[in-house]
Amino acid sequence: MTVLAASLKLGRVAGISVNLHWSVALIALLLGGGLAPPLGLAAAAAGVVLFLASILGHELSHALVARRFGVGTRSIELWALGGMARLDRESPSPKAEGWIAAAGPLASIAIAAASLGCWFALDSRGDVPTVAAVLGWLGFINLALALFNLMPGAPLDGGRIVKAVRWHIHGDRHRATRDAARAGTFLGWAIAGAGLYLMLSGSSGFLLLVTGAFIAVNAKSEMMSAYIAERLEGVKVRDLTWFGIASAGDDMDADTMLWQRQRLGMAGAVAISGPDGQLDGLVLEDQMWAIPADQRPWVMLTQLMVPFDRLAQADPDEDLASVLPRLNPRRPVVTVWRDGKLLGVVPAARLRDRILANP
Repeated sequence: MTVLAASLKLGRVAGISVNLHWSVALIALLLGGGLAPPLGLAAAAAGVVLFLASILGHELSHALVARRFGVGTRSIELWALGGMARLDRESPSPKAEGWIAAAGPLASIAIAAASLGCWFALDSRGDVPTVAAVLGWLGFINLALALFNLMPGAPLDGGRIVKAVRWHIHGDRHRATRDAARAGTFLGWAIAGAGLYLMLSGSSGFLLLVTGAFIAVNAKSEMMSAYIAERLEGVKVRDLTWFGIASAGDDMDADTMLWQRQRLGMAGAVAISGPDGQLDGLVLEDQMWAIPADQRPWVMLTQLMVPFDRLAQADPDEDLASVLPRLNPRRPVVTVWRDGKLLGVVPAARLRDRILANP
């Protein structure tokens, strides 16, 4: 999975890229619209910024605890329904899974406690009532966020804790993932059902409906990923790697590259180098064929190029199943590296054929 479409890169925190999706504007308008009438525009804007900062703190806690267990984080995404810390691999143990999952809600509870403590102190003295009101709101919303995330179903943090417990009990990571995903599917549709009931009753339940559907769909996706990972158990990245990748400069067009189709081999990809000779990204053969024939001579490969940081990267000796969380679903190819050198790729066709092969 890659950066959400139309995301703005905010920078790096603790070495982790932080991205802001345009949909954050929707939740900002919703929250700001509720705060502005009683508190004013300035206080509403401050409240929204503090809320987004608290979401970042929640996700950063996941990332920093994951780092303690040897699991890296590719990026943190902030969007309308919260945030996502995109870990680059599965947790190495049930203990790691549990602590990584619990870190986010614990951070939200800590933020809630600090905010509510400041609100109580300021409110009891009658000082700066607007600041006190914003801090009180921030405390309650973070407490609600923590409790919601602790609900026992994937992809929520509570679902990860369920997975950790089940994994510890029976020792099967994939079965534990499916257990948490089943719980998440039930939970998600129950929330969506509650939202639909409220809407039919004339109340506001649209957000509940969307949130529940999101949970259920993602839980189903995690269940399918668990089945796929189980089928890839024991397969190394090198087992499916096509070693050796065609390369081209920034002056190559799609038509010329397709005339040299034999250079692409079964990899079906070409690495693009910039003027400095450094590799910038990858273009897949399917992308070039998708362009109308009469337009190919005018489309440069640099226009089609996907930067390497938006593609899954792996060492040839890694377990292929552990690479799955890094896959970009729109470009399900794994780039294979060692010591900063591109060795090859796992083509999407090879990965698909291996997943569909009889066990």
